[in-house]
Amino acid sequence: MDCKELEAMAAMAAMALDQIDQMLPEGAWYTPDIDAAYAHVQMSMGSSPDVILRKLNSPACQPDGVLLGYIDGLVDAQLVDSSIIAPLLKTRLAPSTWAHAMLLSGDIRPRRRWPEILHDLTQGRTLVFAPGLSWVWSIGVSKLPQRSISTPKTEQTIRGPDEAFNEVIAVQMSQLRREFSYPGLRFHSITLGRLQHTAVVVTYLEGLANPALIQVVVERLEHVAIDGRATGTLLSGLIRDHPRSIFPTMRATERVDTACHELLQGKVLVLIDGDPFALVAPSPLADFYRTALDYDEAWYDVSFVRVLRLTAWAVGVYLPALYIALTEVNTDLIPHSLLILTAGNHAGLPFPPIVEAFLMVFVIEVLREAAIRLPKVLSTTIGTVGAIIVGTVVVKAGIVSPQMIFVITLTALSFYTVPVYELTGTWRVVNIMMLIAAAIVGIYGLVLVTVWMIGSLISLQSFGAPYFEPLAPFRLSDWFDFLIRLPWTLMRRRLSDARPTHPTMMGPSMEEPPAHLGRGRP
Repeated sequence: MDCKELEAMAAMAAMALDQIDQMLPEGAWYTPDIDAAYAHVQMSMGSSPDVILRKLNSPACQPDGVLLGYIDGLVDAQLVDSSIIAPLLKTRLAPSTWAHAMLLSGDIRPRRRWPEILHDLTQGRTLVFAPGLSWVWSIGVSKLPQRSISTPKTEQTIRGPDEAFNEVIAVQMSQLRREFSYPGLRFHSITLGRLQHTAVVVTYLEGLANPALIQVVVERLEHVAIDGRATGTLLSGLIRDHPRSIFPTMRATERVDTACHELLQGKVLVLIDGDPFALVAPSPLADFYRTALDYDEAWYDVSFVRVLRLTAWAVGVYLPALYIALTEVNTDLIPHSLLILTAGNHAGLPFPPIVEAFLMVFVIEVLREAAIRLPKVLSTTIGTVGAIIVGTVVVKAGIVSPQMIFVITLTALSFYTVPVYELTGTWRVVNIMMLIAAAIVGIYGLVLVTVWMIGSLISLQSFGAPYFEPLAPFRLSDWFDFLIRLPWTLMRRRLSDARPTHPTMMGPSMEEPPAHLGRGRP
C-alpha cells in the first residue's frame, strides 16, 4: 500500500469524524493546537507529577513537533520508547497515516472528544497530539500492576484444577478464553461509575444461554448509577432479586473451573475489574451447596458429603434452639433422667440457658473475627488455643454448663460446612431467630420460624428462576444433582434453573465398555 492510498484512507476517516463532530456540543471536542492541548491536560489532571507530557521534534511535524502524553507507572516504558518515540523521531509520513504505516502498537484509536481523551489517559493509554491533525492518536501500551494468578482462598478443594481469578478483568477474560475453544463465548462490556470508572463484562455462551436471561442481566447493570468503584458485593446488592432479603440470590465464585461449569449450564457471569470474584446469575439456593470438588470426586463420595452437609445444616440451625426449648419450655417432651441431668448441671449457675447460649455465641463470633483479622501465622494458634482456654475457663468459673459448650461448639462447626461463605451469615441470623423463638414459646417457636423460612424461600427468585427449586416447584429432572449426584453415565441433561436453550449436555452412553487391550486379539 503506497502513500497515496494511505492518505486517501485517512481522508475518508477524517470526513467520518467530522460528521460526528457536528453532533457534539461546543467545547467537547479536541482542536488541533499543541499548546492548547498541553494546557488542557495540565489543567484537567491538576499538574500531577505522574502525568508525563513530552514534546518531540518529529521530521513529519516541523517546526511544531509532537506532544506525547502518558501516566508514569501505568504504561510499559520500554514499549513506549520502541513502538512510539523511536518511530516518531524518524518518520516523515503525514500524521493522519500513522496508525496504518508508522505506529507499531496493535491497539490504536482516534479520539476527538476530550472526555474520551482524558479517560484513555487515566486508563494507561498513551496519547499522541500532532499539529494540524483534528484528532488524537490513543495507543494501548498500558502495563497495569497486577497480582499473579494464585490458588482459591475461600473455595479450596482436594482434587482437580486449583486456579483462581485475579483482579485484572483482561486476565479474567483470557482465563475463560483458554478454557473454551468455542467461538460463541461472548463478552459484553459495560462501564460503571461516574468518578471511578469500573469495567464490567457480562459473559455467556451464545447459543446456550437464554437470550431473555442475558437481556435482564445487561439491563440491570446498565441502570446502575454509582460514583465510586463497583465491587462484586455492591453490584450483587444492586442487581439481584430481593436485595433486602437475608438470603443471597446471587452467588460469587473465585474459581475458574466453577465459572466454566456455570457457563456450561447456560448461566451468565458478571466479571468486575478489580474484584477477583465472578457473579453468577441465576443462583438458586441449591447452587450454594455445590462445590467444584463435587464434580472431581466419585459420585458415591459426593452424595455422602452432600447428605452430611444437609445434616450439619439442620444441626447448626436447630440444635441450640431445640436444646433451649426442651430444657426450659417443653420439659415434658424429654425423658426425666435427661431432664434431671441437665437441670443438675444448671443448678447453681447464675444465668438461664438462653443467656448461656447467647454468651457462647458471642464468644464464638469474637474468636472467628480475631482469627480473620490477625496475621495468618497467629490466627490458627490463637483460634484453637483461645477456644480451648475459653471453654475450660467458663465451665470452671461456673458461668456456662458443659452441655451448652458442647451444643454451641457443634453448632459453630456445622455452620462452616456451608461451601459458600456468604451463606453462613444467613444461617447465623436464622439461628438467632430460632433461639429467641424457642426461649419464648418453645417448640411452637421453632415451627413458626421454620414456616416463615420456608415461605420466604418459596417466594424468592433469582433472575427469574425459583430460589427453592427443585423442591418448590418440584422438578424431578433436577434431582440428579441435588441431594445426591448421580454417576456421569446418568447425567445427560443440564439443570433447568437457567432455562438453557439446549437442555442436553451429553450424548448417549455406550451400552458395553470397550474390550480391554490386554485380552488379546478377538
